Amino acid sequence: MKKYIPIILSQIAIIAILCSCESKSGNGEVFKSSVTGKNGEVLVIINDDIKADTAGRYITAMLNDNYLGLAAAEPIFDVQTVPHGYFNETMAKFRNIIDVVVADTISKDTLMCFDDMWARPQAYISIKAKSKASLLKLVERNHIKVVSYLSKSERDRMIAYNKRIQHFAIQSELSEKWGMDIIIPNTFTKCNPKNKEDMSWIRIDTDESNVNLLTYDFPYVGESSLSMPYILNKRDSLLRENIEGPDGSFMCTEVRFGLDETLYKSGKYRGMEVAELRGLWRMEGYAMGGPFILRAHHDTINNRIIVTDGFVYYPSRDKKRNLIRQLESIMYTMKINEK
Repeated sequence: MKKYIPIILSQIAIIAILCSCESKSGNGEVFKSSVTGKNGEVLVIINDDIKADTAGRYITAMLNDNYLGLAAAEPIFDVQTVPHGYFNETMAKFRNIIDVVVADTISKDTLMCFDDMWARPQAYISIKAKSKASLLKLVERNHIKVVSYLSKSERDRMIAYNKRIQHFAIQSELSEKWGMDIIIPNTFTKCNPKNKEDMSWIRIDTDESNVNLLTYDFPYVGESSLSMPYILNKRDSLLRENIEGPDGSFMCTEVRFGLDETLYKSGKYRGMEVAELRGLWRMEGYAMGGPFILRAHHDTINNRIIVTDGFVYYPSRDKKRNLIRQLESIMYTMKINEK
């Protein structure tokens, strides 16, 4: 019985924290605090012996894996860990939490995701296993599920924030020109490509960086229209003609080191066939470059491919992950205007 006491006490403590983080209104509605923590941060509640084991190291490595499409390595998430005995009410408000419990009293290994467990908008993952060996198998089997759930939670938070600060004038203009609806935060301003008929260009400009979003389309000619080579061919043609750099340079996709197939994926989203591509861009003839993300959508109503294409220039800092996530959150709100 003694060996179970720490586990029992830690679970009692967490239950107490859960209760203290919630309050009810007079009509019984539950109010929860707003989450804390920075974009991309994950708190893992895990005891030291499990953390040091193969399964614990796997969880950390899974979360610290490289974010795709960046020139310099950045982790998908920034990980903090805390033993159950030190977990407190303040930590319970963290934006992303993974709670790992291993005990031979557990009857079934489970991994479950919950929204808004102790705060809003919170992503909470409960992982329970009978042994260290079964924990490893459990997290290996659910690797994609964990990363996808946390990534979507980060994206949904950004979308919710953008909805509160929409730039209605730009949204209206994009809707009229491209026949689409998209949520654009009011931090963006209009920028002019060389030929306004080819594309629309908006951006956030600061002293240190700029974050850019392009919109353009091209005819659908068959399944190859959503292939990586076809999209990049169209992309580079449009960028060369419309995005000029210093000293006669022009923008293009960085392909000198080959193209990694893991940066391309395709599938259905909101009923549309969508291809997503990440990578690097550069200025041909000038020392400028950075990461990009684009989403190409098959608009069957108008028999075309419509593209939202975002790129970042941030020469003074290595950390560009959150800026790409910001662009991604905007792109995921795009839908064809069927009016």
